[in-house]
Amino acid sequence: MTMEMARENAEATWKSMSKLEEAKHLVDLGILLTWKDFKVLRKSLKDDEIIDLVVYCAARLSERVESRLPAEILTESLLIIFANVNDENVLVAFLQEVLMQPNRAATCSILVELAITADVSDGDKAEEIFAIAVALVCELGTMIRQMQLTDPEELGNSGQKLLDHISTYLLSVSNSSDSCIRLSLLHYFGSLEKGKVHKTGFNRIMGRFGHTVLEHLFVLLFNKKTESVALQYLLENVPYILEADDHAQTILQETWKHHLLKKPERFALFVNALSTHLLSLPDEEARQCRRTFMQHLALLIKKVAEVDHKELGRQLLSAMAGFQQEPFFKEIVGRLARDMTLRESFRSLVLKMSEASNSGNVVGDAEGFRSSKRGRRPSFAKSGKTRIIYQIKFLGQYDMSKAG
Repeated sequence: MTMEMARENAEATWKSMSKLEEAKHLVDLGILLTWKDFKVLRKSLKDDEIIDLVVYCAARLSERVESRLPAEILTESLLIIFANVNDENVLVAFLQEVLMQPNRAATCSILVELAITADVSDGDKAEEIFAIAVALVCELGTMIRQMQLTDPEELGNSGQKLLDHISTYLLSVSNSSDSCIRLSLLHYFGSLEKGKVHKTGFNRIMGRFGHTVLEHLFVLLFNKKTESVALQYLLENVPYILEADDHAQTILQETWKHHLLKKPERFALFVNALSTHLLSLPDEEARQCRRTFMQHLALLIKKVAEVDHKELGRQLLSAMAGFQQEPFFKEIVGRLARDMTLRESFRSLVLKMSEASNSGNVVGDAEGFRSSKRGRRPSFAKSGKTRIIYQIKFLGQYDMSKAG
């Protein structure tokens, strides 16, 4: 190396860079990007250039898997970019490139380890960096799982090994009290183990912090600023909970009972939205979820009947009537109709529902249960469909409960 080149390299910093080629050169030199440096990067590079840069970093990372320190520096620099950029396409473009590398199994493996165990130099930003590291690893696992489903031959044995490696690292951080991390883990293990009889990871996650997360989500669901994103997250993830073990169902039922009478009108809207969502899913995929949901509804109806809340009772019974075509409908409604502890006005209506060919009409026409409300019907605010990483980042910032 000439003296001039050595001097240029010594002077090269993120603060002085102004274009993409210079940023790539800094990556080649192994110079760490700090949180403060990102402002310069953001000012100097357009959105598509930042994508170009992280794709370049993916290729460099795959070359450095054998060299621990350069790989650590590069991983930390990437995490700082992902934590600061609000465009999920940047993170996705990076992972897609990682999965294109010839030594992708080794690259993914080291990336997971370095991201989760990163000892970051920006100490005051450590929580944000750690949360995005977990989100990155979850997204990587999701993409590997998708590759497995699309083409089982593509990854061969390395696919399952990588998923096991990812699960081990993610379960190791499940004692975190950070809302973003908890929301990431709940979604990841829910989607990973969907349809499986033994949901070892998901059941463990639910047992560890399911109650706190659900409580957090329902507080956000009944808040105007956050309701649309909270509803989207709940609709995507409650079906996973409905497939889980008995302990998870107890947690779900306790949460619902707690909010049922606190916000009856909004809770009825949620039940309606969830019913519609479950009925929109493919039958084979949703059968167990629908059955468990109906069992939850039966318990909620008993709770509502205790306080004789007719309007909420009508809404819950209408939701139940929507599942009339399901093979287990008669069994669940019949059991409720035979429950002698149920208030008589509710019990006689449930009995009529169990015998009618159209249960929905029975509820709509029921004396004393008809809605007396007029005017515009309440509804949740709608938001455009957003990717799960955005939902988690948005909901996690409303960190009302650090305890768990």
